[in-house]
Amino acid sequence: MAEVLGWAHSLNRRPDRHNARFYLIYLATHALGAALVLAGFDLIRLAVDVEVINALLLPVVLGLLLALEAKALPLEHRMHGWYRLTATTCCLVVIGFGMFMVPASLGWV
Repeated sequence: MAEVLGWAHSLNRRPDRHNARFYLIYLATHALGAALVLAGFDLIRLAVDVEVINALLLPVVLGLLLALEAKALPLEHRMHGWYRLTATTCCLVVIGFGMFMVPASLGWV
């Protein structure tokens, strides 16, 4: 978060006024994690749910990455030849398996 916002950030430096916001977010993240543990949430269920969401979003992310590679990268940095064919085929297979598992993951079957 601090890097995205351009704040000073490093766990190697002692907290001071230059990196106070980073340490505040760092502390808040740990406090939120402790609150989840102390609140009695089923953490195993939470971890499984997060991984299911990750698996459901994987086809979307892979598709966007393939489109980004094909459109946004300069020509000299784009994939070419067999490498592009192999990478695209692998991504399409993973996307296919992901789409195949969506109904089962959502309990529609």
